[in-house]
Amino acid sequence: MIKFSQQDKVRITAAIHAAEKNTSGEFVAVVARSSDHYIFLPLLWAAILALLVPGVFLLSGNPLAAIHVYQIQLAVFIVLAFLFLFVPELHLRLVPRQVKHSRASRLAKAQFYQQGVQLTPHHSGVLLFVSLAEHYVEIVADKGIHEKLGETHWQGIIQDFVEQVRKGQVVDGFVAAIGACGTGMAKHYPPVPGNTDALSDGLIEI
Repeated sequence: MIKFSQQDKVRITAAIHAAEKNTSGEFVAVVARSSDHYIFLPLLWAAILALLVPGVFLLSGNPLAAIHVYQIQLAVFIVLAFLFLFVPELHLRLVPRQVKHSRASRLAKAQFYQQGVQLTPHHSGVLLFVSLAEHYVEIVADKGIHEKLGETHWQGIIQDFVEQVRKGQVVDGFVAAIGACGTGMAKHYPPVPGNTDALSDGLIEI
């Protein structure tokens, strides 16, 4: 799993400061290790595979006493549940992509409000969110920003951001996305004299 050094955090903070010099917009960077524990699906898979054990013995022509089948089923369930829950590569492969992205998107929107991004004086707050386990990126902007910049502009930023995250270059992705958001917002949200910085400028890890 990616670890963020002090230098990485300084780069992201510097990118936010640079972007906010050219616009009244404010930017918050949040990174989550994972958006959910995803316990239910791995346990469900372990249970389904354990339930197939009696059929395996019947098809093999070696029927066992019910108590022995139960013991084997229980052992299979415990072993598979342990593997599916505690081996990250297996754990996440058992979760459908749609489910992972749904949970990550829900967390991104929750963070938008939890970090107070909606409370900026000019309604120009933007949350840049990454969930590492899901390789998921979302940019949540305050009301009106998406419409003013256009969906194509946002999707271009997100696509580039996702590519960086997939390569493990999360900090580069944050820096580029923050810069692109700042440039795009400068026209519609120019700097306001005396504007105070109401949001955190550092990388928020959850």
